[in-house]
Amino acid sequence: MTADTDHHIRTEYNRGHTWTVATLRDVALSNRFNPAYFEERFVSVEYRLRELGSGTLGRFIPDSLPDGSKGITYGQVGSRELHPRGAVRYLQVINIRETGIDFAIKPDRLAEGSHNDPARSRVLKDDLLLTNTAFRGTDTLIGRCVVVPRDYGKLNISQDIDRIRVLGVNPYYVGAFLKTSFGQLQMQRVIHGVDSQKINFSRVRSLLIPDTTTEVQEQIQQQYLDMSNCHERAMAIKERLLEESGVEPGQYGDTINALVNEKPAYRRAMEEAKQRLDHLIEQLEAVIERRQDELKSFPA
Repeated sequence: MTADTDHHIRTEYNRGHTWTVATLRDVALSNRFNPAYFEERFVSVEYRLRELGSGTLGRFIPDSLPDGSKGITYGQVGSRELHPRGAVRYLQVINIRETGIDFAIKPDRLAEGSHNDPARSRVLKDDLLLTNTAFRGTDTLIGRCVVVPRDYGKLNISQDIDRIRVLGVNPYYVGAFLKTSFGQLQMQRVIHGVDSQKINFSRVRSLLIPDTTTEVQEQIQQQYLDMSNCHERAMAIKERLLEESGVEPGQYGDTINALVNEKPAYRRAMEEAKQRLDHLIEQLEAVIERRQDELKSFPA
């Protein structure tokens, strides 16, 4: 990549990636000197979202809510002490799956009220959970997002997960949007150039998200909850099997995954959850692109 006399970075094609033209001012303002940041796929999605009149996600994330809770925070920082019989479930990045939360894959617990259980990061129904960290070679870990569909009881998170509460927008719309290519490409863009890759609060707030009607947001919520119901059915089977078998889940849940994958009811529920999620994302992208006005129902 070279600069010409007009201070532009030339568009080049290298290793299957197309770089867009960027000015040195663009580079300075973005504070990103890694060329991957200027790949055409990243620049074009931002351009398209601005063309659609999108605003930043931060307009919906207050510093604090009426109940005194923070609009965005992450879990406990520092030494971690797990308690197998603790009253508080503890979520880590591995627990955040594509269609929802998987407690069985790593069923850790914390002592209630301990330094590992800060009140500020307790999780409630309708909260957004966003994984904020990845390391080189694990890019798919960053930007995972789920909306908490029900009350799970006492629940807290690791420092690698952001807990987000929004005002003025349906959290299910935000959660579904972050799963679309529009959301994922924005988050993938910011992780280039360092070994420890993070999305900080300011970058979360700067993500672009288009406005949608209340009716569309309600459709998204219903379809998301229908998907979550399938996920929950599968997880109930998995957690019951974990308890009945008495096995350790395995380092990455490999043991319990192998056992539960033998259960047809589990596989059917997970397959339907994935199909419903794919349908929701496809429909939402069509609405964002203004190819249709509302979401079509999931086919029976």
